[in-house]
Amino acid sequence: MANPAAHMVLKPLSRPLLFAVIACVLAGLIARVFAAQGGLWIDEAWSAIFADEAVPILGVLASIHHDNNHHLNTIWLQLTGMGAPSPVMRGLSIISGTATIWIAAMIGARRDGWTAVATAALFALSPILVLYGSEARGYATMLLCLLTSILLVLDALDAPETPFPANALAGLAALGTLAHLMMAPALLVLTGWVFLIFM
Repeated sequence: MANPAAHMVLKPLSRPLLFAVIACVLAGLIARVFAAQGGLWIDEAWSAIFADEAVPILGVLASIHHDNNHHLNTIWLQLTGMGAPSPVMRGLSIISGTATIWIAAMIGARRDGWTAVATAALFALSPILVLYGSEARGYATMLLCLLTSILLVLDALDAPETPFPANALAGLAALGTLAHLMMAPALLVLTGWVFLIFM
């Protein structure tokens, strides 16, 4: 079956458009750092208490049986400690949310440079994504893993002669699921999409 996405290969960005994407990433970072100021809200503080009371890393994975335990975020909170400034405790989400802007731009760049810039701007300044990228929760990290998986799948579908990135996708699936369990239904959709393409 012909690959319907074959015309969507990543196109090099011109220097002005590349600078525009970078500006969007920086704007998204600033927005997330600004939004991360102030004390933890209820669920964040609850996660911090879980992190403080659990045995480091192993306890997070094995002994906290609650949907408020977003595992990677809880481990991050253990590493930062209860006394860390709020932006530091929210640092994993800030980093993940900012990196997601770049990955989204690279997906957009498969169409053209202006789509890359528009996608980066939307991901940088979308209120819900700024929120997810500035709170001590697992949503931003999960979204980063999901979008990176989508980009890898798109690249693999465009180059069927190259080895399928199964190990990278498995690693992203594991990290995304540890970030938030909502990665599981997203993986089902991603798997179904690949299955339909190869049918």
